[in-house]
Amino acid sequence: MPRAPSTLRFLPEARDDLADIQGHNPDHAKRILRKIDDWQDKIEWDRVPQDHLTYLTGTGAYNFYRERVGNSGYRVVYEISNDEMVVVGILPKETIPTT
Repeated sequence: MPRAPSTLRFLPEARDDLADIQGHNPDHAKRILRKIDDWQDKIEWDRVPQDHLTYLTGTGAYNFYRERVGNSGYRVVYEISNDEMVVVGILPKETIPTT
């Protein structure tokens, strides 16, 4: 049974993705960052992200999940394992599988 991770962190590449989005659409970047920051609060309250995110199949040994960010056209990709939730990328929705 999944449990809440104890930490949330960003990979540098995900921060780069956010900076790129900030450069051409600051409103979307703000919305994305707010969504990620919201998970920081939720995991402190022992919310289990795996119950609220979409699991990406075919990922082998890693546990990748995606989250839709409103109508921004982007998806945040997380890897959740070993008591840690990691933002690994922020990608246009067209580049991420739907199942």
